[in-house]
Formats: sequence, structure tokens, C-alpha cells
Amino acid sequence: MQPVKFLKFLRQFVVLLERNLQLIWNDKLLLASLTLQSPFMVLVVKLTADPNCFTSNLVNIGSRTALFILAAMATFMGTLNSYREICREREIILREASVGVSLPAVVLSKAAVLLLVEVLQAAILAFGFVSIVHVPQNHLLLETDMEIFITVLLTMFSSSCIGLLISALFTSGESAILAVLVLMIGQVVFSNIMFTVTGAAATISNIIVCRWGMGALGASTDLNSRMAWLQAGLDGPMYDATVENLTHSWQMLGLISVVCLVAAWLVLQIAFDKKKA
Repeated sequence: MQPVKFLKFLRQFVVLLERNLQLIWNDKLLLASLTLQSPFMVLVVKLTADPNCFTSNLVNIGSRTALFILAAMATFMGTLNSYREICREREIILREASVGVSLPAVVLSKAAVLLLVEVLQAAILAFGFVSIVHVPQNHLLLETDMEIFITVLLTMFSSSCIGLLISALFTSGESAILAVLVLMIGQVVFSNIMFTVTGAAATISNIIVCRWGMGALGASTDLNSRMAWLQAGLDGPMYDATVENLTHSWQMLGLISVVCLVAAWLVLQIAFDKKKA
């Protein structure tokens, strides 16, 4: 990208970022929803998770269930944060593109605002979780609590990037909601957590955000040390407490984010080209 074009892109990105933040601030209902999601999820963890599931001498699958609840919550929150972001402004976005507004700047500004919001959401959810559930400290790369926060944030953001792609594909939030519901079911079914998947389903699981979020959480908390005692096939290589497992899961979450953002831009570009023609 030439310097002049890059500066123009950067100025547009900053203006769009400020506008998106202002829109959230002005929409008090949306602001309240984004603010209250994480405390509500922490309350759910408080009501459902066994605080001693990692530290108790009793052999149970409570630790696996607690991590799955955390990964699923982060996945669902990210998607719900974003699935209306583009479709509700679709006509405005395409009209502004006709006068030179960069579509990649539009998509990236949406993603940047979501990331800012989700830093706060992930902090409340992750640190609320570790304040309730007594998680052992394994220190693979960082403090385990910080690793959990990073995983929750990456899981949320990856899911919100998928939500942005859904939002670009549909013309309204009402039409997108069915795709969101199907996606949420898929996150559970193909995550290889509640059900063991094989064949084509195992291939699909490679693009499932919840699967990689759970893998990173399992590595950080040494989940296999709990599961191996059960001898029930609930442990797995993806939960091995190794730096390689943790970073691979983070990389996959990052890759899913990038692919979905590029795809959202391409969908908007195709829509713009059709409208211009």
C-alpha cells in the first residue's frame, strides 16, 4: 500500500472507530447489554461450577464442565456482540463506499471496537471465573489466570469476527439470527467436548472456536491430570499442559479471526460491486 493511500486508510479508520464508539455510547440499551453480559455470566458460573473441581481429591469431571461453560460463554458472547454490526448499517456502508470510504477500514473499525469492548468483558468473565473456581497455577507462558484471560479474549474476538462475517452476509439482524442459532449449536456439537466427533465432523471441528478455546483452557489448567484418573476417554492430546498446545490454540483462534475479517470485507466488496453495476 502506497504511503498516501495508507494515510487515507488510517484517517478513515480513526474516524470510523470514533463513530462506532459514539454509536455504542449513545445507544444506552446496547451499552447496558454489553456491560451486563459478563457479570451475568459470572453469576451463572457461581451457580453452576464446583469451586473445588480442580483441587478436590474426588475424581469427577467438574473441571472439564467448568472450562466448557467458560469457553462456551465466551464464544456465544462474541457472536452476539457482533452479528448485527454490519447488516444494520449495510446501506450506509455501501453508500459511503461509493464516495471513497474504504471497506477494509469499515470492517477493521468494527473489529477494533469489538476488541476494546471485549477486553473489558473478558477481564470480568475470566477473573470472575478464577475468583470462584480454584484453578491450579501451572505457569506455561504466564500466570495461569492471565493465560485464561487471554484465551477468553481470543475466543470472544474470534467469535465476534465470525459474527461480523454473518452480519456482512445478511441484510438484517432478523435474517441473521437463524444463522447465529445454527452456529451456536455447531459450536457445541462440533467442539469435540460434549460429543466425540470423527470423519467429516472432525474436520469441521478444526474451524470451531469453542474447540480451540477449550484446548487452550485445558492446556493452561492441565486438564488431563484430572481426566486421566477417570480412564473414560475424556482426556485428549489437545489438553496436554504444554506451551505448544497453548500457543497452537491461540494461533488457530487468531487465524479464524483473520480469515473471517477478510471474508467479511470480500462479501461487502461483492455487494458494493453489484450495486455499482
